[in-house]
Amino acid sequence: MFTNALNNQLTGIIVTHKNHHLLLRALIILLATSSAYVLAAKPESVSPPKPTLKAQMGLPFRNNGILQQKMHVPVWGMSLPDAQVTVTFDGQTKTADADAAGMWRLVLDPMDAVKLMTVNDAVTGKTMTISCEKDGKKELSEIHNLIMGDVWICAGQSNMAGSMRRAVHIKNYPADSIPKANYPSLRHFSPKDDTWLVCSPETAIKMSRVAFYFIRRVQQDALVPMGVITTAVGGSNIESWLNQPPYPTGKNYARLLKPHVGYGIRGAIWYQGESNENDRRAYQPKLESLITGWRKAWNQGDFPIHFVQLPGIKTSPQDNPAGGDGRAEIRQAYFETLALKQTGMAVTIDVGTPSEHPPNKYNTGDRLARSVLKQVYGIKGVTACPLYKTHVIEGNTIRISFTDDAKKGLMIAKKATTLPAAFLPPTPTPTAKLQWLAIQSKDDTWHWATCTIEGSQLVVAATGVKEPKAVRYAYTTQPLGNLLYNTDGMPVGPFSTNGYDQGLPPEINKQKKK
Repeated sequence: MFTNALNNQLTGIIVTHKNHHLLLRALIILLATSSAYVLAAKPESVSPPKPTLKAQMGLPFRNNGILQQKMHVPVWGMSLPDAQVTVTFDGQTKTADADAAGMWRLVLDPMDAVKLMTVNDAVTGKTMTISCEKDGKKELSEIHNLIMGDVWICAGQSNMAGSMRRAVHIKNYPADSIPKANYPSLRHFSPKDDTWLVCSPETAIKMSRVAFYFIRRVQQDALVPMGVITTAVGGSNIESWLNQPPYPTGKNYARLLKPHVGYGIRGAIWYQGESNENDRRAYQPKLESLITGWRKAWNQGDFPIHFVQLPGIKTSPQDNPAGGDGRAEIRQAYFETLALKQTGMAVTIDVGTPSEHPPNKYNTGDRLARSVLKQVYGIKGVTACPLYKTHVIEGNTIRISFTDDAKKGLMIAKKATTLPAAFLPPTPTPTAKLQWLAIQSKDDTWHWATCTIEGSQLVVAATGVKEPKAVRYAYTTQPLGNLLYNTDGMPVGPFSTNGYDQGLPPEINKQKKK
């Protein structure tokens, strides 16, 4: 298994689309918006590189890199068969013998990152020396300017891939983002260049917008060096990123993610689902497979994986209080995946646009960061997006309780949809009616509802409904308008207190039987 993994790391990679309808979808996406792009990969090599005595390092081991702090650090590469390899770094010396194919791997002891005073602090990098010896000959190689920190994988499709460069001329992010991007202890691994880039105004434009705003906010609060490895492909479906039964190993997992498997990471963020939106609830077992499969591959326990719940698209019908249209059920699939340990979710229903690529990635990255800061780093005072927790039927009303992100209170507010106003917090609209709120009566019909806010709870009712059964909020494809937020301006996630309200579809039953 190790030999196969390393061969993938040391050979070139290419993104191909053998499935014609996926290729067509990808091309449409690329032409439709300037913010979508496919992270370029190297052309696939005809054969593996020829072994040399001098170490050829695994893909992530490059100058300016971030090594994961506070855990064992695997290091691997290729030399000649049976060569003795010695790695020296930060006072440690470890040795390993290359196997018959020239592959070698060793593990460094855990090391701590330097605590930052500000995000503009520069940590002094260290050099890793790799010595390979065989038959009396010796070759040395070095990797320079390595620092310890936290590494995050950022994966998905075009909304994760879209770069800062693509948006710089149309002002799709706060104006001071690039001029202030002097963060020497923030590093980005560029798949296009196979190198780590130190974040500066010159290099920040190469970063994914979501990844940039995510990692910048995490570093701002956690104050440790940070690294991001972005592997995202426009138009890709989730199946192409899976790696375990009952699904075949996907091409994007094999060619783009697998070369990094085993590299020490703190966690991952995931922004995908547009190409699978028609799966609706059937997306849930696939997302669960992705999370559990990646964790098995890394063999690093249940490392955190946080994901983006899809934003709105197109226009919601005004005459369907039952909802369930468009992306309602795939959003419910994300919500139900939160039953897995060490997962979190960023709600983005208020930043959607009629098209597939909402320009406001600032809020998306920030909300992902808030979820991670709260759950992973334990930062006090940070609230993430409140989510439905429980409900109680009280006569002709239903009382809804939320996660503790709502404990400071709830409010009705409206978020601007045009830039740059959309980057600002939502504006409270306390006298407005909460939109996209519906209640189900005992005869199973749905009715538009009203509510009162009582601290961190929502009390829902509707005229003429005396025996309510369930409540739905924002359970539609594009729920814009006067929405529900906590008092910190974080949107409450869409919810359906009775779930999908129908039996499992055939595709999920089929998967569960497997």
